[in-house]
Amino acid sequence: MDDENAHDSEENAQLSLLDLPNEMFLQICTFLDASTLVHGLNLACKYTYDILNDDNLLWKARLDRILPNEKSWKLSCVAIKEQRALWKQPDSMEKLEFPDGYSAISVLLMSVDGIPYLVATKPCKVFYTKLSYPDVSFDDVEVFDVRSPHRLRRDCSLTAIDNTAYSCCTDNTVKSLLTNTDGLVYSKTYEIKCDKTDGLRCMSSCPEQARFAIGSADGTIYVYDSRSSSNKPISQYRPNNAVVTNLAMNAEYILSASLDGTVSIWDQRTEQIKKSITIPGNPVPWCISMQWNLVCIGDDKAKLHMLNLNNDIELVNSYSIRDTNISSDANIITGVYLTRGCLITSSYDGTVRISSPTDPPRSIATLAHRSREINSMDYLNDTLAIAGESLVVWRPRNRRV
Repeated sequence: MDDENAHDSEENAQLSLLDLPNEMFLQICTFLDASTLVHGLNLACKYTYDILNDDNLLWKARLDRILPNEKSWKLSCVAIKEQRALWKQPDSMEKLEFPDGYSAISVLLMSVDGIPYLVATKPCKVFYTKLSYPDVSFDDVEVFDVRSPHRLRRDCSLTAIDNTAYSCCTDNTVKSLLTNTDGLVYSKTYEIKCDKTDGLRCMSSCPEQARFAIGSADGTIYVYDSRSSSNKPISQYRPNNAVVTNLAMNAEYILSASLDGTVSIWDQRTEQIKKSITIPGNPVPWCISMQWNLVCIGDDKAKLHMLNLNNDIELVNSYSIRDTNISSDANIITGVYLTRGCLITSSYDGTVRISSPTDPPRSIATLAHRSREINSMDYLNDTLAIAGESLVVWRPRNRRV
């Protein structure tokens, strides 16, 4: 009996990673950091090298950290491949550069009855055009005059619900602009009773609820129902007294980033602050993108922070998107957009980075903007628009809408 046990123990002692099924091996990989995988386990033997250099398997290991649902990671693997094809294959994307003079503070992409529109703001004006295929005629760009006693700042924003665009104005009003057969036409003005002049800073919307939210310089967040005839907010709250730098919202939560380095999560169902998180390193959170249960936050130190809204709402990880030890405006991540197939960031240094939505993100492409700075960015249906000293759009070539 002792001999049999000894024999079994000897056989068990000889088990190694090579004896494990691929699925079990990859499950172990989800507990290891990227550096260990790439610089350690990847070089252990041909078996581990082959697995960890298979993009599909490696993406699964990285996606499991943020997308544990099997259906989610499989769909993401497909979407990542599609995005790599779009951005890496020659001539798959076409670049539309607006003529000189079309500088913009903020930019928004909309789809109205299947037709893509680009809406952008410049001081006291909103302009727009249809991004029709095969060509865009820049002569057809329309300008809508939004009279305001102050100039718009680079942190003003646009948002949309269905066929209506909303624009923050520096006179503490929000203008709604309706897209119809006549183009972009003025619809309504919301007057916000903010404690500070020139106080409105950012906007976000939830089309499913027909609601939009506005963040202000005094820390107050105002929530409106776009279907209501009233100019009064349906709710308002103040997570703190710091300037609200950006917002993101869905049917459950409103996330607000503040100048004091905190991100607050407001539960729309209970109308209470569910949690407030301080970003490590004392950065200023500058932009937010929320998809599913994931939140990606870009700061003024060239770092991305991933937040998981499940369970206790935890900070999953942080990543640097550029190598720098210099504190400057160039480090500000001015826009972030998270999709199933890619993670897009724009920076004030004039670059746009497209990466895989994995842990950690893996570079797919880097776009250089001819102007020195990028103020804002938006992404919709594989079309990317950036606003700065000039306005540029990338979209799939020859796609029929």
